[in-house]
Amino acid sequence: MRNSVKPVGGDIKPIGSEIKPLGGEVRSPGSDSGLTRISVPLPTDENGMIGRECPNLECGEYFKLKPGTGLQTSECICPYCRYKGQYGEFHTEQQIEYAKSVALKEFIEPELHRLHDSLRNLERSTRGSLVQIKVKTTGLSFPLKLYQERQLETHVTCASCGLEFAVYGVFAGCPDCGQLNAAIVFSRSIEVALKRLALLESIEETDQGLQEGILSDALSGGVSSFDAFGKALRNANKQLLPERPRNLFQNLAALSNALTEGIGKSLSEVIGEDAEAFLKKMFQVRHIYEHNMGVVDDDFVQRIPEYRYLKGRKYPLEREEVAALLNTLLESGLKIQKALEEASANG
Repeated sequence: MRNSVKPVGGDIKPIGSEIKPLGGEVRSPGSDSGLTRISVPLPTDENGMIGRECPNLECGEYFKLKPGTGLQTSECICPYCRYKGQYGEFHTEQQIEYAKSVALKEFIEPELHRLHDSLRNLERSTRGSLVQIKVKTTGLSFPLKLYQERQLETHVTCASCGLEFAVYGVFAGCPDCGQLNAAIVFSRSIEVALKRLALLESIEETDQGLQEGILSDALSGGVSSFDAFGKALRNANKQLLPERPRNLFQNLAALSNALTEGIGKSLSEVIGEDAEAFLKKMFQVRHIYEHNMGVVDDDFVQRIPEYRYLKGRKYPLEREEVAALLNTLLESGLKIQKALEEASANG
């Protein structure tokens, strides 16, 4: 848990004093200890989050997290490239400039005003003298360099450590514990698809076109979410899963071969034979609804011969079957993730 924010950044050294404004120390020549600490709290967005920026030059991506949530740690992990470093390395350039301006305004500006007053007193004391001192000063005020945090697409609460963070895109790792957020986002997308199906209760039975549209959208959305989840798993387990085919989690035969080669278990061994058979059928149903208006064709019959009697007719989508698909996709995806994690941990 991060209870306070003490940003760090570059140094400024004006007028004989050394300032480390971003949560660092100020060295004053006249003080006994020689050190004065200036803490500059960073402003948060409307959700209480502060921005972070990956210091890895090959990444440099922006994300946000909420102080006071997550682990009590001084380290941070980039949710995109997985670079790990000290928390202070991840401040954005805007935060650094803001903190410097706060330090200048709160420490240097009062010193300059005191110096100005001393010189004005000296000027007044020399009036009418043979040697007179004139003082002219400009630029005694330092403006604050204010900024706003950026808007991001996906807000997540890590299921492992409780950190609240936000990222571009959908899938990313937790900046505190490194846990991939893919399962959270995948579960949420399946939950949304199931809620769409619940809309069928408020639609009249006579409106078959709207009913079919909701069912086909949920069907397509579920498979697409499973595929996106698979891509996140593949990115996190490149040593276990191949780069090709690109849509590996839409090609169940290829996925089974990849799992066998990568972890020594086929798809049916990971999720069960019944689940695999059901997914194979529903993936074909999704294919004909995407590309053939839902009409059973020769390719469908060749892959699933028991539905030969439906050739040339539209496959009848049912709410219960689509809901079963969504739940099977979620269960199967999580089982595959667990199998990959176990294989990775065992080397």
